[in-house]
Amino acid sequence: MIKDQLSKGEIIAKRDEVTYLFSYGNNQASILHLEARVLSTPMHPDAFLKMGYWEDYTGGVDLEAVIPTLRLETESGELVAINKPNTDRQCFVFRQSPNDQKALFAEIEKGRLRQGWSFAEGLSLLNGKDLFIQTFEQVTAQWDAVKQWGTLSRMLNIKPGDYIVVPKQPDTKHFTIMQAKLREDGLDCYDFIEPLKGTNDYRHVIHIDQSSIQVVHYEAMYPAVIKRLLKSIAYSSPINVVRKKGFKEAIHTLMIEVEKTELKQAHPLQAKMKEVEKRLYHEWVEEARNLTPSDFEKVVKSFMEANGFTIKRANQYDRLGGDIDLKCSKEVLLHTPFEPSTMEVTYYIQVKKHKGITGATGVNQLNQMVDHLPHENGKHVQKILLSLADDFSDECKKLAEESEVLLIDGVTFAEMYVKSGE
Repeated sequence: MIKDQLSKGEIIAKRDEVTYLFSYGNNQASILHLEARVLSTPMHPDAFLKMGYWEDYTGGVDLEAVIPTLRLETESGELVAINKPNTDRQCFVFRQSPNDQKALFAEIEKGRLRQGWSFAEGLSLLNGKDLFIQTFEQVTAQWDAVKQWGTLSRMLNIKPGDYIVVPKQPDTKHFTIMQAKLREDGLDCYDFIEPLKGTNDYRHVIHIDQSSIQVVHYEAMYPAVIKRLLKSIAYSSPINVVRKKGFKEAIHTLMIEVEKTELKQAHPLQAKMKEVEKRLYHEWVEEARNLTPSDFEKVVKSFMEANGFTIKRANQYDRLGGDIDLKCSKEVLLHTPFEPSTMEVTYYIQVKKHKGITGATGVNQLNQMVDHLPHENGKHVQKILLSLADDFSDECKKLAEESEVLLIDGVTFAEMYVKSGE
């Protein structure tokens, strides 16, 4: 936040001699705690005005003197000096829908990184958690509103200069790196604007520095830690915070030290080695298809155990079409600074020993089963359809995106299995 941009705001209401309502304009405001020299997390002014008694402000506060001393409260509760530069860059993996890939990348080139789950006006994150959840539940019952807030609200913590990595943009052979910047009013990197043309979604926006945009071919020469993480199950949410130091350092190196034109194309040696790898993975898949269904399920079970997952149950049915081949769990790091530092994620996996194309049946089986299972409060769920098939049908991909099912095809699993050392 820049001091002269903040100084364009004004106090519009008063609660007592040390508590004021400060408006930035553009339908955003903060509570100004004068004694503590703190501005609360920005929200819509109406959200504050509903919180008890306010009276008209008639003057008395020297904003010109006060503003340079203020700290801003972030969504995570951190207090940040308004003029403090971002010297410790965060790193985010930001996954977009493949359905509107071309239009979404055109927006990136214009400096707007868009995200979905914003199919109604009241779903702005700037309105706060309670209003977001209330609006989300009014609009749809298809997804968990609390979970969506927990994921999407990470955008509120993005600061100018932070690195953002978008897999499979502008196409499946590339990923794109960029840096966040403040929007025009200088208050935040996050914004809630008109929907993407031709849709009623993608209103969530992170403003980005267009000069920082770097497209990278998956087979270019760069540290392997980047590719491993981008393919990881742990980073499959729409917004992911990356805390691995090696990954952040690798992204920083790509941004400042590597010749950009070299990154857009596959490196000849890398491309040749990739073809060798692909042949090996295809051979692995062909051999795995010769196993019985139960034996292949044992292979998947062994892979999960070797990678730190606890097996809870196998082969669960509900006699109504629901089917889960494997239920397991793992403690993962939280993506917020709040305690506890880890949370347990439950994974429901449907395994298919298919050839060719896998249809939507597996996704329907997962959804049918998981939707009717009792869930403990605070438990997080990841549904996975793992198939030895070469690909998934368009219907399957669409349903998987809508119901948050992670799809893993045969070659992808072969690569995961081989590189895990199992």
